[in-house]
Amino acid sequence: MMNRVLNQPTNNGITVYVKDGENYEDLMKRFKKKHSKSGISKEFKEKMYHEKPSIKKRRKKMQAQVLRHLEEEKISRIRDKYKKQNSKYKREDKDDDKSHR
Repeated sequence: MMNRVLNQPTNNGITVYVKDGENYEDLMKRFKKKHSKSGISKEFKEKMYHEKPSIKKRRKKMQAQVLRHLEEEKISRIRDKYKKQNSKYKREDKDDDKSHR
């Protein structure tokens, strides 16, 4: 048997309380933000239709490949930026060495 007091509100979903002096547009904005972060709508859309396990695996594998590719591009951009900055300083040092001769 559950140890729950009668007439106690339960939080089964997203709860947003009105703050003092808050208008309803701001309240709805906070609710929408909580709703999108919770992933309820995404889960609902996924469960709307049955997806075979093999297709689900294939979809997840493709998502992983895309994310991996994006991460590699991000790393290469950072590496190129770093190389460009270092080569710029090396050229200045070389120019300074030539002027001292």
